[in-house]
Amino acid sequence: MGTRSNIQAEFTPGKSLAIYAHWDGYPSGMGSKLLKHYNTKAKALELVSHGDVSSVQASCKKPKGHTFDNPKEGYCSYYGRDRNETGNGIKPDVVDTFKISPIKQGQEWQYQFTKGKWYVDCNTGNWQELTPELVADDGEGWF
Repeated sequence: MGTRSNIQAEFTPGKSLAIYAHWDGYPSGMGSKLLKHYNTKAKALELVSHGDVSSVQASCKKPKGHTFDNPKEGYCSYYGRDRNETGNGIKPDVVDTFKISPIKQGQEWQYQFTKGKWYVDCNTGNWQELTPELVADDGEGWF
């Protein structure tokens, strides 16, 4: 489902790298993947280091033969790296931690990795720690 989100990873106190993610931005989709596969600062920064992403998967590495039109199962598909797009968020934007990124408008969900934890917001300014319980109820408390 095309539920857009924004993913930020803090690289220095108060500053984060931010990217746009197109698919599965809701907590049971994106939130679950972030908790399971990108649960350290190094992994979170690696995820955002390739720029805007169409689909977040278990790995952000690029295996041989992986392209946007021919994705390998379990690997992220990035607009710049895998589709050769230019000028469209190929590099992550630098934003203030816990601020909604201006990369794209209309993202339904915002994710932020800082101090060893993921946080989530549904454009309310009320950031909450991303937990397995929140992922399981898919953020229903916001609606």
